[in-house]
Amino acid sequence: MMTRNSAPQLIDKAVIDVGSNSVRLVIFRTNATFFQPIFNEKVSASLGRGVMDTRLLNPKGVSATRTAMVRFMKIIKARGISSVYAVATAAVRDAEDGTDFLAKIEAETGLQVKMLSGAEEARLSALGVIAGEPTANGLMADLGGSSLELVRLADGKPGVGITHKLGPLAMGIDRRFDLKTIKKEATRILENSFEFDQENPPKTLYAVGGAWRSLALVHIELKGYPLHILHNYRLSYREAKVLTKLVERQSPDSLTKVLGISARRAATLPYAALLLGRLLKLTKVREVVISSFGLREGLLYDDLPPEQASRHPVLASVEALAHQNWSSPEFGRAVEEWLAPVFDHIKPVFGKTRTKLLQTAVCQLADIGARMHPDHRAEIAFDLVLFAPFAGLTHAERTALALVVFHRCAGPVVPPRISLLMRLVDEDIRSWATTIGLGLRCASAVSGRTKILLEQTRLSIKDDVLTLDAHDEQSALLTTTPGRRLQDLADAMSLQSQLTG
Repeated sequence: MMTRNSAPQLIDKAVIDVGSNSVRLVIFRTNATFFQPIFNEKVSASLGRGVMDTRLLNPKGVSATRTAMVRFMKIIKARGISSVYAVATAAVRDAEDGTDFLAKIEAETGLQVKMLSGAEEARLSALGVIAGEPTANGLMADLGGSSLELVRLADGKPGVGITHKLGPLAMGIDRRFDLKTIKKEATRILENSFEFDQENPPKTLYAVGGAWRSLALVHIELKGYPLHILHNYRLSYREAKVLTKLVERQSPDSLTKVLGISARRAATLPYAALLLGRLLKLTKVREVVISSFGLREGLLYDDLPPEQASRHPVLASVEALAHQNWSSPEFGRAVEEWLAPVFDHIKPVFGKTRTKLLQTAVCQLADIGARMHPDHRAEIAFDLVLFAPFAGLTHAERTALALVVFHRCAGPVVPPRISLLMRLVDEDIRSWATTIGLGLRCASAVSGRTKILLEQTRLSIKDDVLTLDAHDEQSALLTTTPGRRLQDLADAMSLQSQLTG
């Protein structure tokens, strides 16, 4: 974690998730609520296939999982990781030989795998959503291979979770897909499972799980959406309803050939669409938000001490990204204070509280492109921020921050992929990003990217004049380049510029 006067301490942690469809190892590089996957390996073991019929784990899946676990532990040990979280979910929980299976894994690897109850699985998945969106409010729905977890979220806190055997393996989708029968069965289970406060129904459905991420990918392709990032991808009720109707009527072959979905995923995607459609009908939510954060991130979040768990993921993320790119946290904080007159002058395009958070965040990125090749640094910095593993950002906010660092590096020039940006951010947001980017550029030019020199100068705005003043002994800082950068900033704000010192 990062304190006020130190760089973040990035710690690698490993999570092993023994699921019904697959067993997966993810190694995260962490900084408080920043969870960056740096290694991700999956074995499609289909451990839960047939469990509902035989009450036993799939023998081939057992063998594949045990082999994978030995490999995973070798990787974890070779990387010197001491923080290891291992859990098993619905298939192991429902199988009569689940406990014996976990005992054999412990004997072979020395690792204790925790068998989660349905309520625990639901709670941890909900915490994962909250880790990715601290103000989450609505209904979390996590669809796995064997189960569906539902948890009401209110102001960033999870309610009581419930679990249902509604995963595709539990419903026998690998053996049949009788649309009418399954729709009736799923509807019956869901209708009898939960009730909402009619005066305060959920407005947002947070969709967790690979099947629903695949549905979102289908929508991205059909819509021609310009940003291929699933986390925080949003569909209106109408968009989600049309999508689910379309996909549930497709054959696996058509999904594979026309939309490029893998054959394995295509086999269960119509059912995932059907189930989401049932939830939409029952809940009447206004939108569906895809959360790439779920059970694995929830495990990490649940284990954080309170002072780290309360760290906003946007700030934890930019601190880590800046640190990994050799940026100075002290300089970023000094820039934020130095630009205060600019922040006070321009429109808070995301609302006051949210805009302040984003301004604090992007000042930590003031130095992010400085060590890259000068011919390419603006585009590289733009992509680095646009596609960074940030949580807690909408796609418009993510694009705005990427624009800021582009203008920080390139100045007042037309940004790349302007057609992409036009669809994600409006003119006010583009103006905000340009102004702040030019402010970061001016601060860097004045100070040589050092806190000590920046603090020897001051910005002020009075009578439509933007003034940069230096202490008498530091007047040599105000040369041609800082003057030019000040003029660019003033032009963006429709002000005159003035150097004094």
